[in-house]
Amino acid sequence: MFVTSHVLVGRIIGRALPDRPLTAFAVGVVSHLAMDATPHWGTAKGSPGSHEEFLRIARRDGIAGLVAIAASVAATPPPARRAVLAGIAGGALLDLDKPLEHFLGVNPFPEWAKRLHTAVQRESPRRLPYEVAVAIALSCTIAARARPRRSRPSSP
Repeated sequence: MFVTSHVLVGRIIGRALPDRPLTAFAVGVVSHLAMDATPHWGTAKGSPGSHEEFLRIARRDGIAGLVAIAASVAATPPPARRAVLAGIAGGALLDLDKPLEHFLGVNPFPEWAKRLHTAVQRESPRRLPYEVAVAIALSCTIAARARPRRSRPSSP
């Protein structure tokens, strides 16, 4: 699943639990595993060109994820920011393995966490359009909820 989608779901979780940042973090981690268990995009490991394709898309997704984090923090009222950041951190945490392995050659997670994260994955190189659709739908959901609600005229 795109890290951007994990960030957006983490934001939704944080907004739903504005006074409970630790709970938002934990729910964010669980949401990550649940989302990765749904069919989503991923390259076929070991196939020719798969690593280059993954990096090409991961760069764009990483930038979009950072923009989503910045926008989420900017759009969140100060009292709820800790919970939003905690939800985002929990939602994105397990995907830190990829950039850390790429840039530093290190996966910081214990073996049990690596096995769990790998076991839940349901990836296919043909699911990129669905992955983009999920990110767009999450963005639209957040935007719709952020819009001020119009008051209805009262009936006489």
